[in-house]
Amino acid sequence: MPQNSDPYYDERIIDVKYRHTSRLLALNNVHTVAIGHKVANGYVLPIPAIVVFTTHKRPLYEFPVNQRIPTVIEGFPTDVVELPNFVPHQLKDGIPNRERYRPVPGGAEIYMPNSPFTGGFCTLGMFVHSTRPQDNPEDIYLLSNAHCFYRNDQAIFQPESHESDNRIAYSSRIINSSRVDAGIAQMLDNDDAQPYEIIGIGTPLSPYTLTLANLSQTVVKSGRTTGVTIGRIAYLHANADDKRDQIIIADIDTAFSDHGDSGSIVLMESGEQRHHVVGLLWGGAEIYTILSPIEMVVEELEISLITA
Repeated sequence: MPQNSDPYYDERIIDVKYRHTSRLLALNNVHTVAIGHKVANGYVLPIPAIVVFTTHKRPLYEFPVNQRIPTVIEGFPTDVVELPNFVPHQLKDGIPNRERYRPVPGGAEIYMPNSPFTGGFCTLGMFVHSTRPQDNPEDIYLLSNAHCFYRNDQAIFQPESHESDNRIAYSSRIINSSRVDAGIAQMLDNDDAQPYEIIGIGTPLSPYTLTLANLSQTVVKSGRTTGVTIGRIAYLHANADDKRDQIIIADIDTAFSDHGDSGSIVLMESGEQRHHVVGLLWGGAEIYTILSPIEMVVEELEISLITA
């Protein structure tokens, strides 16, 4: 197992990673740069490395010198992972979490008719309040992804339905920035929200900011398609496609997420921080899931999480 992080080492490798990210992303087939534990011959080494994700991994000698990923950057080891680009989760049929709930807990299926990207299906992550001065602080909003709500005032149903009785909210704030893929929708009736429950998990607790010391620890989520699953924190400070400072989770035994799980809240699975919220899930590739850190979601959406 990896050893505990050295704060001085962590601070320096994060700085080096940021200074070299643009150069690494400019290399052919590279789409993500992050920090995680280096894996060699199936063994996880005990210190973090700068990890480069590429769509095509080949021997070093096959690349021109100016296209090679260095084995060491300013004294820090690198690792290369072959993986397709991360993409937002889209529609896929599923069974868990698709029942009709009143009041509605986190983890439940939500449906947006005529959504051109997701096929209409996403996950209600949890509930929040708006912190904008002009908004009523008592109003309750559901939290999910920007790519789930293709426009403001989008009608949101729970579960899949076109019946007005199943309409629970309208999207009211959408932010798809360099840091987050997030959106909120105001509940039509506060009494239809069950803010202190996530299906199969329990009560969400206050936000928790991950550090490199959390690498390899486990997280949990409840989503529309795969239900309750556990994954491993694999990479932090990930610059992937048009997003920066993202969190990457690796599967354990079964898939951590799949299409339709977009919008799920990810929480620490065990230990002192058990059930504290760490991120908002928005996509994945093969055995990995990607999420926006919850502190960035809170800041950019101007919200406060409703937690115990």
